[in-house]
Amino acid sequence: MLLCIAGVGGVVFGGWALYGSYQSWQHRGESRVVLREACADLVDPDAVMRLDGGRDWLMPSEVKNRKRLDLGQLPDECVVLSSYEERGKTRWTTYFGLKVHSLPQQGLHVVDTDDKPFTTWSRLPAGKDVTDEVADPLPAPLGDGRAGTYSARTVSVTAVCAQPVGGVTAFLASATARYGDPSDKDRKALAVLARTAAVRAAGRAGCAATAPELPAALPAQGRALGPAEQGTGSCAWYAAFLRGRQDRERLPDKALGAPVSEHGGSESCVLALDTDTRKGIEPRLLAEGVRYGGPSDRWTNPWWLQTHSYFGDDAAGAKMEAGGGKATAIAAGQAGRGYRLMYASATCQGRPAVLGMTVAFQYDGVLGPRLDDVFKAYATETATRRGCTGLVLPGPE
Repeated sequence: MLLCIAGVGGVVFGGWALYGSYQSWQHRGESRVVLREACADLVDPDAVMRLDGGRDWLMPSEVKNRKRLDLGQLPDECVVLSSYEERGKTRWTTYFGLKVHSLPQQGLHVVDTDDKPFTTWSRLPAGKDVTDEVADPLPAPLGDGRAGTYSARTVSVTAVCAQPVGGVTAFLASATARYGDPSDKDRKALAVLARTAAVRAAGRAGCAATAPELPAALPAQGRALGPAEQGTGSCAWYAAFLRGRQDRERLPDKALGAPVSEHGGSESCVLALDTDTRKGIEPRLLAEGVRYGGPSDRWTNPWWLQTHSYFGDDAAGAKMEAGGGKATAIAAGQAGRGYRLMYASATCQGRPAVLGMTVAFQYDGVLGPRLDDVFKAYATETATRRGCTGLVLPGPE
């Protein structure tokens, strides 16, 4: 009897295992179809399903009231969801996204003073300062920058047309992991997915294009700020600016840069004033009648500067938006300032460059004329390093 019961149990268990395997196989087949249709057959479905340890069942997420990426209406994107079980029910969460641009594209980058590098709403651990870490790592170049950039969850790859087609010079594809911070292995997989999508999108448009080879590794970039006088990469200019300068007490004393490259399309540097330093100068600011906010502002409104440098096609599509106003496109020969925003322009190897800087609320008033000194040092050094000419700086306020 025991043998019979064991045999029946084995058959039942084996049946469920076979059914589960069949169901997974069926879901994977459905998911391949979903990915091909939703993302215009620009990516390898199996490569997408291997991300984050693997997924069997995916479905499209409606974006802008459409469920498919439309290559005829770029920029456009596809987003897919993955299933998970919770309390015996199948639920869905975002998993992967692909966005495609044709370049040049107005509004490819919008520098907005409302975008802040620090997260201020969460409770900080004991001993942590709000200016210790940025909310997200800064984008870093892929190799020498020709291929594109990568950040914590997104890899963007550019495929340049051998000859422009209908005014389009290149196609840019960005693959994003929407399940959290991907591993180094997943980031490399995202890079391959983005590269494939950019080349395929270009081919569909009749653009003969190849994307540069990808680097062997895409290490995660850090989020912690360090001493400003030791700034490197995209913040090296600021370390040089501080050397020998006596009037430093109101200037940022922390910095976070990213690697720079000869052919990169974008660069950024975050500078901040430590909260303890800020507390030390507040009595002097009060005596001078400078607005700086109350004690709670030290945590909800940290003082920072952030640079935003764009070159080539990235510059051609860059816009500046000051305080929720209308975004303004910047062309060579233009410079200006707005609410907590300054920008300059130049020409690098015959292509445009836009150099912008955003400032935290009230920090521009705290810095006063020092802000112009910082911006001039940033724009001048960056333009010189990139071999740019015709640098135009904003006039005095």
